[in-house]
Amino acid sequence: MMVELFVLGCTGVVLFLHGANFFFHVLTQHVAIRSLSFFGSVGW
Repeated sequence: MMVELFVLGCTGVVLFLHGANFFFHVLTQHVAIRSLSFFGSVGW
């Protein structure tokens, strides 16, 4: 019983980290595109 809970917990943590990493990657990409377009419009 304890082993199953441990495996489930580890799987949950790994999935959570993957999800957070994916979300952070999308967020930073979105912010980078926004700031680039903003600076591009200011430059012109």
